[in-house]
Amino acid sequence: MKRASSALALALALGAAASAGASAPPARCPVPEGPVRARVTLPGGGEAIARDGALELPGRVLTRCDGLPGAFPLALAVVGGRLAVGFRSAGLHVLDGARFSRVEGLPADAVRALVATDGTLWAGTGASGLWRWRPGTPPERLAHRVLGVREISALAVGARGELRVGAGMYGVWSVSASGAVRRLARGVYAGCFRRGGDRLVAEAPGRGCALGQARPASGLPSPHVTALAELEGRLVVGTFDRGLARLGDDGRFEAVSGSPAFINGLLADGPALWIATPKGLYRWQGEQPVRRVALPLPSEHVNGMAMAPDGTLWLATGEGLAGVGLDGSVRVLDERHGLPSHIAYSVAVTDDGAVWGGTAGGVARFGPDGVTRYSQAAGTLPHDWVNALFADGDQVLAGTYDAGVARLWPDGRGLADAELQRLWVNPGGLAYLGAGRLAVATLGDGLVVSDRAGRHAVGPLPSDDVTSALVVSGVLWVGTRGGLWARPEGGTQRTLIGRR
Repeated sequence: MKRASSALALALALGAAASAGASAPPARCPVPEGPVRARVTLPGGGEAIARDGALELPGRVLTRCDGLPGAFPLALAVVGGRLAVGFRSAGLHVLDGARFSRVEGLPADAVRALVATDGTLWAGTGASGLWRWRPGTPPERLAHRVLGVREISALAVGARGELRVGAGMYGVWSVSASGAVRRLARGVYAGCFRRGGDRLVAEAPGRGCALGQARPASGLPSPHVTALAELEGRLVVGTFDRGLARLGDDGRFEAVSGSPAFINGLLADGPALWIATPKGLYRWQGEQPVRRVALPLPSEHVNGMAMAPDGTLWLATGEGLAGVGLDGSVRVLDERHGLPSHIAYSVAVTDDGAVWGGTAGGVARFGPDGVTRYSQAAGTLPHDWVNALFADGDQVLAGTYDAGVARLWPDGRGLADAELQRLWVNPGGLAYLGAGRLAVATLGDGLVVSDRAGRHAVGPLPSDDVTSALVVSGVLWVGTRGGLWARPEGGTQRTLIGRR
């Protein structure tokens, strides 16, 4: 197990102000290959295509690294000769040449559907009803007891110019040019509308509404990256919904056959890889199939892992900590033994042999001298919800939700890092990058790196929701919920995998 050098402890202890020195060389966002969410024909010809992580335009592909306002564009329409783009969490934007401008006045909600008619743009939101917007005027919500307040799942324009609206579980409706609203069908969930002759047919979400996959680029199976590992010199990527992928010699990713779809964490153990999932523990070695490891764990939901010097694999599970010995025996440490909460999100093993567990209720250290607990009430943690633990000698760094990072000592002391306050640290979101650099993967603040010079951000990244960071063969890889990002350490190369 890799340990942080004394340079890391020094860097965190210094607490210097952020450096204004030379910035790292720029990098590109590899283009994800998620499903197509929307297509629209542009006035000048060609198509605009929205998909997870990217907006494809004739002759170019835009990602967050190119100024795309959000990682997940969901809906497209052309109004007033301009392209309107609705995002999952970045609102509604209009593209003017090379610049995006936000349409202010809409609620902070996903813009799931767009359609334009007679110079008016209709926007359907995930939970805030139907809105209409004419360029140059503020958006207006449709005043209706259902369509004004419920989920809008699909929009289309009928043969007579009327608006057709899918309102989720509230059925299919029409809105006439005069504003009259009429329900057309109950008990029908419209994920999209298809044309059948001169009629519009409501299709349920799924295959009938599928718009195809993106063209091959990097081979990355999903933009939603959850974990990274180095296995025998190669990068392995775990995703939220499409399993494992391994980086090949040709710079493309190849899916690992038989891997579980949902991956929480990865841990390399020589030539083998341990895989933590919501459905148990898996192991993969060489060209052998990925196999589930059948063990009497307290919970099959495995959140995190750590390897002890004696070969014990420690797991953070939904029902406490579990230590798996080389002989397959399982030792459980839970609330009966002093764990603050049964939900364990993280685990670490320090040089003195102590096992640390980060939980929804604080941290516990199980050492030769007994159990030591750390909490917000005791003044040793800035927040009790601890998602990440990183071993540094006989101490640990604890990453919390909403309150940053703290250093914990074996004698029960704890001190919040003044430089890393107010960060939402994601599960497994602490990593050592070498040269005294601590990487903090956060929810909303991107990847924050702390070193001797202070705190600074890395990017721009495909998404500000960062899950992992790892240096492999001189390349810094950053996993996010909107795609994978890479930059050579100290190099000048700008284009990596995924660019067309």
